Amino acid sequence: MKIKEIKRIAAVLCVGILGVQTAEAQLFDKLKNRVKETVENRAVDKAGDVTNKGLDKVEEGITGANENKSTDNPTDGPPASPVGNQNVDGGTLISYANYDFVAGDKLIYHYDMAGEADAEIPGRMVLNAGSAEIQTYNGEKVLVAPALGEPYMMPYMEDNAYLPDQFTMEFDVLSNGMSNTDGSEITLYFREKDRAGSGDATAPLRVTLSVISGDENQPHYGFEGFKNDKWFGTPAQGFPSAASNPKQNNWRHVAIYINKNIGKLYMDQHRLAVLNQVDAGKIDMVEIEVRGSGNSVLFKNFRIAAGGADAYNKVVTEGRFIAYGIQFDVNKATLKPESMGTINEFVQLMTKHPELKFEIGGHTDSDGTAQLNHALSQQRAEAVKAQMVKMGIDAGRLTTKGYGADSPVAPNDHAENKARNRRVEFVKTT
Repeated sequence: MKIKEIKRIAAVLCVGILGVQTAEAQLFDKLKNRVKETVENRAVDKAGDVTNKGLDKVEEGITGANENKSTDNPTDGPPASPVGNQNVDGGTLISYANYDFVAGDKLIYHYDMAGEADAEIPGRMVLNAGSAEIQTYNGEKVLVAPALGEPYMMPYMEDNAYLPDQFTMEFDVLSNGMSNTDGSEITLYFREKDRAGSGDATAPLRVTLSVISGDENQPHYGFEGFKNDKWFGTPAQGFPSAASNPKQNNWRHVAIYINKNIGKLYMDQHRLAVLNQVDAGKIDMVEIEVRGSGNSVLFKNFRIAAGGADAYNKVVTEGRFIAYGIQFDVNKATLKPESMGTINEFVQLMTKHPELKFEIGGHTDSDGTAQLNHALSQQRAEAVKAQMVKMGIDAGRLTTKGYGADSPVAPNDHAENKARNRRVEFVKTT
């Protein structure tokens, strides 16, 4: 597909113009050299395996143990007590006050790159065209689409029909060193399983994110669906200025919610577009394309989950809700800002239903010692409770317990199942 076609038919949103520090510039130069041969001969074909109540009181964040490796377990002792000011990448807990994205409660796909070697093709993404590789960036593993690499890739799954009628998708993206004339487009194709790798434009739903700059390039954003051969989106005139954050080395969090005919697109704390003509019955899987980039584009934290919202029905019918949307910094009890979607949901739920009481349970995978896992999971549960109390919920209605790895929901046999076990649960109590 030519870049002009994508620009003509896709909804565009600005994900920031970000500078390159000297150390990272060396990485990108290296990647440009590495990918030159790949682009010329296309040798790589495939890779296997809130309420607003009380928010003005939020002045403290949650911090924890030192972050030494890309796993979820501490290595240097139990997590520290919750102190300090929360302020990370795309925003703060306060700036996410009205965030309403709630991740699904059944994890389908999670890409943990921690064990992969630098300069290798990604083990959990299938490359149908172009080039992509794993690299270490600021101490953590990321998936890099090198300059001019133009990868066309999709999550590695045993069955391509893995997306239900209601699901959520999240990832973080970073692109450094953009210029006025040199941008990149990231297009997500949500399509039927038998169209995998086709690269055509007839996907039932597409979402395009553009990394561009300059006054000439007026960004658009949103969804594009084909139920009635119409384009759905909003032009740049209504674009929130904060969504075009040019902060250096600033990761942006992208979230997509699909429920039958409804679709929502988020960038950081902003809900940027809504579509009410999705045909989820024709969506089985997702493919990711990066085109037109003269600079490297970095990805991390890919997560796809079934479900989303409907927390009250889950609590009433099942007595519990697995909150995969509540995320923490690695090895710490520091709440990530995007956790506020789920926290807002439960604050609203408890405000509307004063009879509800919950145990907030923290859970880890089996990596690390039992002592450290229990300490970390307890600190994380307490961090969630502390945030909810600051937002107006009576502390007496919330209890906490750190289970460590004692109550797994899946075997701790591979990265995806370990991600399922790392979770926060709201369990209804009497």
